Formats: sequence, C-alpha cells, structure tokens
Amino acid sequence: MALTREKGCLSCTSVLWCITFLGCGVNYMIRSNINIAIVSMVKKRSSDGSAVVSECFHSDINITRNYILNESLPQVEPTDNNNELRFDWDEHEQNVVLGAFFWFYWAAQLPGGMMGRHYGTKKVFGISNLMISVTTLLIPLFASLDYRVLVALRIFQGICGGFCWPSLTYMISRWIPTNERGKFMSAIMGSSVGAALTFPLCGMIIHFFNWQAVFYVTGTIGIIWFIGWWLLVYDNPADHPRISESELKHIQNGIGDSVSEKKLPIPWCKILTSWPLLANIMLAWGCIWGMFTLLTQAPTYFRNVHGWSVQKVGFFSGLPHVCRMILAISVGHLCDYLLSSGKLTVTGVRRVAGFIMNTLQGIFMLGLAFSGCNSIMATICLTAALAMSGAEPNGALATYIDLSPNFSSVLMGIGNMVCVTPGFLSAALVGVLTYKNQSSDQWKKVFLISAGILLVPGLIHILTSSSKVQEWNFPKSMAKEMKEGVSEKDVEAQQRLTSDHETEDHQDKEEETKS
Repeated sequence: MALTREKGCLSCTSVLWCITFLGCGVNYMIRSNINIAIVSMVKKRSSDGSAVVSECFHSDINITRNYILNESLPQVEPTDNNNELRFDWDEHEQNVVLGAFFWFYWAAQLPGGMMGRHYGTKKVFGISNLMISVTTLLIPLFASLDYRVLVALRIFQGICGGFCWPSLTYMISRWIPTNERGKFMSAIMGSSVGAALTFPLCGMIIHFFNWQAVFYVTGTIGIIWFIGWWLLVYDNPADHPRISESELKHIQNGIGDSVSEKKLPIPWCKILTSWPLLANIMLAWGCIWGMFTLLTQAPTYFRNVHGWSVQKVGFFSGLPHVCRMILAISVGHLCDYLLSSGKLTVTGVRRVAGFIMNTLQGIFMLGLAFSGCNSIMATICLTAALAMSGAEPNGALATYIDLSPNFSSVLMGIGNMVCVTPGFLSAALVGVLTYKNQSSDQWKKVFLISAGILLVPGLIHILTSSSKVQEWNFPKSMAKEMKEGVSEKDVEAQQRLTSDHETEDHQDKEEETKS
C-alpha cells in the first residue's frame, strides 16, 4: 500500500520521521545497555568499610553504608544463579570497558559526514547502526575471553557508531523544507527516549533471564530496525517509489534550489573560517558540556550530597530525558510557526532556540549551584536545565543544514568532532574537584563552571550568529574546476539565494530597529 495521505496512510515524510526516531533510540540503547548490564556481569567486591556521609544527610532517609559505597550506576541485584558467568573486574577495569566506546568516537565524526554526503544517509546511518547491533551480540563471548578483548570490541563499536549522526543531515536537507525542519529535527530526540527506556528494559531482562540476554535482545532489536530502515527509507524523495505527487511537489517547492544534485567540491578554507559555523559550534559545545555534566554526574551528586536512595536516583535519572523530549517537540513546533508565519527570520528562530538551549540551561545551572541542601530546588533546577538542552535539534543541529544544505553533513561532522570532547573533559573536571570531597561546596564549583561555559557562548550566539545560507554553499570556483562549468540552473539558484539574503538582511534590520 502506498504511504500517502491520499490513501489514508502516513506520508512518506512521517514514516521517515518515525523510523529515524526509532533509529536514534536504538543507537543510544546499544551504546548504554552495558551501563546497567555490567552490574550483573561482575562479582561483588568487598568494601574497605570507609564511608563519608553527606552534610545534607537527613536521618529520615534510609541510607546504608553499602549504598553510599556502591557505584553510581542503576542497581540491579544479580540473581542467585551459580551457572551465570561473572567476572572479577575491579573498578578501573569496569570503567575502561564502559568508556572504551568513546575513545575514538570523535575520530569518526568528520568521515561520517563526508561518507553520508558521498554514499547517502540510508547506507551510512543504516549500516553503522547495523554494525553496532550485530557486534552487541558478541559482547558475552568477548567478555568471557578477557576484558581487554571486550575493550577492543567496544572501541570498534564506538568507531562504527561515530558515523551515524553526521550522516543524518544529508537526508534531512533533501527531505525537509526549512520551515518544517524544527518538527522533524525532534526525531533526533529518539536518543533520549532510547536512553530513558534502556535501564528499566534491561533491568527486567536481567531479572527474568540473565545479563547475556540484555545484549541478545537489544542487538536483535537493532537488526529488526535496520530491516525496516532499508525497506522504507530513500535518500531523495524523488527516488521514493511510494511517494505521492502532491507530497513530492510540496517538498521540492519547499527546498527549492538550495540543494545541488551535483557532487560539489568542498570549500574547506571557507568552511573552517566561517564565523557563523564557529559561533554555532561554540553554542553546541557549551550545550553539550552542560548536558553531559548533568546526565553523567546527577546520580553521583544526588546520592553523595543529598543521600537519595538508589531507586529514587534511578527514577530521576530517567525523568529529564522525558522532559527533554517534550521540550524538543514543543520548541520544534514553535520554531516552525515563527518561520512559516513570517514573524521571525531563520536567524531569529535559531537565536531563540540557542537562547533556550544555552542561556536558560545556564540560568537553571546557576540555580542548581546555589540550591545547597535543598533537594526540591536541586531537583527542579537539574530537570529544567536538562530539559532546556532539548532545544538543541532546532538550534545548533538545524543550523548546520541552514548554513549549507549541500555541505551540511560535513559541517555537522566538524562540529561533532569538537563537541564530543565535553564527554571526557567534564568528567575529568568533576573528578578533580570532588576527589575525596563530596561536599555541596565542591559541587557548587562544578555547576558554576558549567553555567559559565553555557552562558558565554549563548551570549555570543545571540549577538553575532547567522543562519543564512552561506555563499560557499554553491562555490564560485565550481565553474573553473568542472569542465562543463556551472549550469544555468545553478546560476539562477545562486541569484535566488543572493536575493533571499538581501531580503533576510532587510528583515533583520527591521527587527533590530523595532527592538
């Protein structure tokens, strides 16, 4: 049955959103499943008997010494099954296994964007997710050989997973008009839903079966997703055999000539010296620093400073993901409305999203820093701060496509290569500041530094950013480098883009005059 509105079914664009949403969820499920499975993979180790009770500890909270000393991962008690294989890995070996996925994850970002541009999103995103799903099935075998063998497998998974995200922009730039991009970019928030569902799903699997089943089930889910992706997804709407003429015409009219069908030479010098791109990368870097700090450290902070139970920590570790998803969808609809109604230009809309994802997140981070022992205020500020990062798809991520639809995957690859660094830099900073000193004062320093990292690029973005299509989206040197020269269609497209720039400049000046 054709997937068209005329026949009462979902449009091809809606199907694309759904399967992209699921693909992002699968990606995060695969990368985080071991975070909970490792609790049952390792043997219990005896503690040294020492513990430090938080200054915010209250006697009405039931907290034991063993609870304080446990790792910050969600706790799942292993079943008493003598036949179940467990490993005598110490804390260092466990953290090496957990972190190995990200060791070379950054190195695949730019190649992933370039491969997406050359081979298409269908192949790069699909096969990358397939590879990490298939290799997940091998984790029980590799773990039984040696933890270092498992580390090597996790490194390989990280490299494969690094190709996924930058390749998405190639397909989005060809399927989604600018004034509808906000709603579609919320599909990337499937990652938040995937992360939020992974802990309870894997916890139930371990409870009813064993830790090995976690990898067999999640790996199989990834393979099933790939089959649907391969059958239903096409890089270009014109190539889709089930798309209706009305939907195809709507997409083509909405995108216009900003995307070239030719393989254009990449203007590396202009890309790397583009201030709008640099400002956007700084914005994204600040947002991801704040987001990673809260996502990674929230369980440790609430457990050691506020003395929460493991169950309470687990619940509130998943709640921000849900709030983040809700805000992403809401901001997406708001941005699309502001664009389609003509109330704001593309630049204005992206500045609004940037204000939410960095400035508001930074303000709530300041609230968290000064919350002290007030656990209610701390919970509200932390959840709100993480929710604000949900505007990222409509801010920094959408801007990569706005600046250059032809080279969006390359821009995102460059941006992601830089923006994955907070994943380990933030953890290192927290480790230095809180080493043997889990006090609210030390955590206050962590949150104040993070707030500054959020607010400074947020202010720079509001004052200086631009989301206009850049001139180098259609390089002028193309005529010299290609034998047949620039076609009349490309010349006309460049003229239209120039006209659009002038119109947006005029609108920006009017907005500034009004303000």
